[in-house]
Parts: sequence; structure tokens; C-alpha cells
Amino acid sequence: METNWNLTPHEDKVIYPLVIGILSHRGKEKVFSSTKISKILREFGEEITDAQIRKIVFFIRKRNHIPLLLANHEGYFIASNIEEVNAWIDSHKSKISAMGETLNHIQSQFEENKKLLIAGEDCGLLGQTSIFDFI
Repeated sequence: METNWNLTPHEDKVIYPLVIGILSHRGKEKVFSSTKISKILREFGEEITDAQIRKIVFFIRKRNHIPLLLANHEGYFIASNIEEVNAWIDSHKSKISAMGETLNHIQSQFEENKKLLIAGEDCGLLGQTSIFDFI
């Protein structure tokens, strides 16, 4: 699945400001999930996917339009204390570490399977190899 992580002009000029308006005053006691955000945007005639919401939130954070906009299993909120921010940072560091480990394991497995494929053995993978795989 390919995701374009750039905002389209419509996302940037129309949806982005609406999402900022929705999330601007959300403390942890007023968490807004992607489902709630989608429902509100539909009232404005905008259909949006969860992936688009994550992309827009990425840009809100990157552009610092809502400082300390965090999320938990319930939805998005603005941090109101140091403990919330530290917990979010620790959680994301752990996720990044686990993703890095997973990436390394899959890369190793793929390299082993490519060796089998190059040797003419059946490894269960379909597709073409490049001449550079043989060098």
C-alpha cells in the first residue's frame, strides 16, 4: 500500500484547518478519536480516511500548530502535564525500537530467501531478481 505523505491542496487548505479547529481545545478529558473526527468532517461534507487523519496530525505536529498534541488508545488530546508527555515519548521510543528489530529480522529473512532463489531453490517467493542480486 502506497501512502502519499504530502498534503494535497484540498487537505491543506480545507481539511487541515477543520482538524485544527476540532483538536485545538482537547485535553485528556475530551479525547477525540479518528472516528469522531471523521464524523464531524462528514457534517462539513468531507469524507476522510483514518490514514488521512494520521497524515494531517503528522503535519499539525510538524508545523507546531497544536503543541504537544498526543494520542492514546482513546484518541487525540493536548498534553496538560509532564507525565503525559514523558509517557507518550517513552511509548513511542519503545515502538520505534520494536519496529527496528522487526525490520532487521525481515531483512535477514529476505536475504536468506534471496540466496535460495538465486541458487534455484524454491523459497516461496515470486518475482524477478535483478542482475545486481547475483553480484
